[in-house]
Amino acid sequence: MPKRWADIFRQGNAVYQLNVLGEAAIASIDRRFVDDVGFDIRTIRVLRLIGDNPGITFAEITALTGLERSLTSRLIQVVVRGGLVERRNFETDARRFGLHITALGQKVRARADLISARALDLIFHDMPQAEIAAFSRTMVALADRIDSDEYRDQISRMFEALQTEGAEA
Repeated sequence: MPKRWADIFRQGNAVYQLNVLGEAAIASIDRRFVDDVGFDIRTIRVLRLIGDNPGITFAEITALTGLERSLTSRLIQVVVRGGLVERRNFETDARRFGLHITALGQKVRARADLISARALDLIFHDMPQAEIAAFSRTMVALADRIDSDEYRDQISRMFEALQTEGAEA
């Protein structure tokens, strides 16, 4: 009987393993991250996205993060109420607004970035630089692949074929 998540990890496929790694990495620091920064990692992810994309909209954040609309809305409310982000109406359409990071938001983000960088150093501790670089390149390649129209089309065709196979059985 496995005693640690790392033992079960070895039994999964690559997608499962990526998911487990991501969740484990976040879980390993999230509580202390909240204690130090005042916000959880997911909220900081939204803050970073706003900081990197001044004027970004709610709909764009939802699309880029893959978070549910209600969760995205709550996270935006948290950063706005916390004074980390402000809403500004678009000059071309006063009914729409974009989100902009504030000076306080930049300060909180800088602290979060420092913590994240140090945690990442600990995650990759003792790994050769070449392996880290190869891992990073692989993740970028996978992200590009999964975000491509070609992949989405192939997934659709795969499920259509599976339905046909299931109907014949």
